[in-house]
Amino acid sequence: MDYKTIFIVDPIRSERIQLAKFLSEEVFTVMTFISPNDCFKKPELINCDLIVFVPRKEKNEIKHLMNLKKKFRKIPLIFILNDDFPDINLAEITANGFPNVYKASNNEKVREILLGLLAEEGLPPRSEVPHPVPISKEVQDALIEAANE
Repeated sequence: MDYKTIFIVDPIRSERIQLAKFLSEEVFTVMTFISPNDCFKKPELINCDLIVFVPRKEKNEIKHLMNLKKKFRKIPLIFILNDDFPDINLAEITANGFPNVYKASNNEKVREILLGLLAEEGLPPRSEVPHPVPISKEVQDALIEAANE
């Protein structure tokens, strides 16, 4: 599986960081932004595979997405529903040039959609990091014996 990049757009810093930690995996690069315009200021530096957008009244409304260039509208987009926006009309957003839109009511649903889109074959096993203090051969043998008993 290739590395994938996820952009999280939420003007509330604490929520943005919490979601980034929740979605982080070894095969995902997670970047956070305050507004959708910030995501693509330098599009030649990094390609985005998925956008998680948290709409907020008067801060980060859906109308701000309509300023994105057409080439960026093809990127899958997940909306997280909240108190400001308890429901979103996906048909209207699709009609404005966003073909891959989804909505999620919580972080777990975002993760479920994300894994379905970016890791259809499942996540690769995490790489094992060796213990920082080497274990002597005697201790290793004792641990193996204890496990076999």
